[in-house]
Amino acid sequence: MRDPVERLLAEYGIREVLAVTATASEVDRTWLVETPRGGLVVKRSPYGSSAPRTQAGLLALAARDASLPLPRLLTSAVTGTALSSDGTAYVTTRCPGRPLEEATITDDLAAALARLQAALIGALADADADALGVPDVNEWSLDAVVDYEPLVGAHAPAGTAGFLRGVIDAYRATVAPVRDRLPVQVIHADVNLSNVLVSGDGRVTGIFDFGDAVRAPRAYDVAVTACYLALALGALDHPVVRGYLDQAVRLCRLHALEVSLLRTLVLCRLAIVILLGRESARRSPDRAAYQLRYDHLAERLLTRVADKDAPQGRETIS
Repeated sequence: MRDPVERLLAEYGIREVLAVTATASEVDRTWLVETPRGGLVVKRSPYGSSAPRTQAGLLALAARDASLPLPRLLTSAVTGTALSSDGTAYVTTRCPGRPLEEATITDDLAAALARLQAALIGALADADADALGVPDVNEWSLDAVVDYEPLVGAHAPAGTAGFLRGVIDAYRATVAPVRDRLPVQVIHADVNLSNVLVSGDGRVTGIFDFGDAVRAPRAYDVAVTACYLALALGALDHPVVRGYLDQAVRLCRLHALEVSLLRTLVLCRLAIVILLGRESARRSPDRAAYQLRYDHLAERLLTRVADKDAPQGRETIS
């Protein structure tokens, strides 16, 4: 494993490597590299994939905002660009800190995340999706939730199947009819507990992994992050989650229509975490630990929300 990574790094002028550690990821291969000059991240995709060009292009675009704590792209001496000579990889510096999932999420931290997310949305506002190869939908995007309705019977936690179908019904009834009226742009779409790093004193020190970026309503970006904060904190109506949403709505200047859809969109992401995560683990049992890393939190939150809303029926979901 180490030799191919070292050969790739040599293309970027890195010839002394202390350690290489593989980490789990969706499709790409990811390695954390230790060098005498600091940590690096190597991302490699299958041959023929457009992911490296897309992800590196978005990272470079977002980095125009110096306030964003983003990894820095290295330049290949062979291509003169961030992409490797075979087009399958790129290399970045590594941001300091630990994943958000290991931190105590406070009001101040959530507010800082909202500020940085608003800045990221602003930095990507003029991104050319077609030129960068950013899709309109992928398997994790909120619009894909309707595709997972057939999985409800197999993967819904006990007592939640009706609620999950209600979430999908709510998407069809409230989001789909107005989607074309929502402000759309390229969004990160996965600012989650693993893709944000924080320092010991509670500062956000890194936002990374543009692998799930899509061209979609900007409100989707806020809803995804709110979902993961709720997973970590155990409740959709947790004061820290509400504080994050208040800040994000204000800083991102979301319109009233966008705000009215946020709860449904948050629940759509929760449904996807359960249904797609469990189906992916079934199909690839060797990667089940990665696919299910949020599953216990998602089941806990889903059960609580379903129990709370059950007496009022489906219509309360939206």
